[in-house]
Amino acid sequence: MGVRLWAVMLALFVSTVVGLVAGIYPAGRAAALDPVVALRNE
Repeated sequence: MGVRLWAVMLALFVSTVVGLVAGIYPAGRAAALDPVVALRNE
């Protein structure tokens, strides 16, 4: 018995959503910062 197609598609969808959220959310927060303030807090 092989892996079901819907399980593969669900896994790809969930991993894509998690990857996008993990990449876009911090990037959006960083883009909203003033560069001088961001470097000062580092």
